[in-house]
Amino acid sequence: MAPLVDENWRRKFERLREDGFSRLRGLWVLREIMIPIISKLLTALCIPYVFAKGIFPVFGYPLIVNSAVYRFAWLGCCLFSLLYFGAKRFHVWFTNLHNSIRDDRYLIGRRLHNYGEEIANEPEAWSHVQGDLNSADNNLIHHEQEAEIGLRFRRANQHPNRQ
Repeated sequence: MAPLVDENWRRKFERLREDGFSRLRGLWVLREIMIPIISKLLTALCIPYVFAKGIFPVFGYPLIVNSAVYRFAWLGCCLFSLLYFGAKRFHVWFTNLHNSIRDDRYLIGRRLHNYGEEIANEPEAWSHVQGDLNSADNNLIHHEQEAEIGLRFRRANQHPNRQ
């Protein structure tokens, strides 16, 4: 993927191709395609030139240094742009990695298969778990079997006054 191109550009050019030359909307082409391209090209040309010829000579360096700055201003601007694009890509990649780890850990976006099932449909092997949940320490999980049934007995863990 190019640094200055995104999915919107593909849609713009497809729309331009679908419209054809006979139904060409000049103002839309100028506003949506030509002006962004021209502004990016002018920015890429003008910023290094203004820096090398206008701002840097004010610092009072000798002519040889000013000449070297003028010679390498575009290269420096290109390297800075690549560094910025790389940092932006790394940030997007790191954010996506963080979100995928978070989603896997907390099961975001996955349907709970046992949500809303009735307690009466439980197998008889789990009957001792219901008795444990009604005991005095009902908010602690004592058995591994209880951890597997998760949200099925969520109402048993609520405070008695809130029911």
